[in-house]
Amino acid sequence: MFSKELSSSVLSICDSRNFTYETASELCDLSPRHFGSIVRGKASPTVNTLEKICAAFNRTPNELLGFSTTDEELSYRFPQQVTHFRQHISLNHSYVTFPVCPRCHCNLEREYQSFCDRCGQKLNWDCFRYATLMPER
Repeated sequence: MFSKELSSSVLSICDSRNFTYETASELCDLSPRHFGSIVRGKASPTVNTLEKICAAFNRTPNELLGFSTTDEELSYRFPQQVTHFRQHISLNHSYVTFPVCPRCHCNLEREYQSFCDRCGQKLNWDCFRYATLMPER
């Protein structure tokens, strides 16, 4: 969910300090291969690995994961109403309906899930029965 933010944060730190993957991975006490996978977004770090990266670069998890303020971080915890859906034509020419995340505007995989699987926004489904069609991007 936050791999893009983590990747761009780590890359910008490495660029600003002229670190290679090998140098940065040594600072983080990680193998260069694993560190590279995390930076490319191919692997998700464990909490322990994230802690090592934070300690090595002297950053908080919020800074590395792209939260600029505490208010922005907390806003994901407050549920937002799901008020839109998209329709797509299936192979048998019937319409398939997908709810839309109010924060990132991506199609949600199923109705009534608690959080968006892409951006992590907490969702509220109380008004979904009144949802309106969202046009294609």
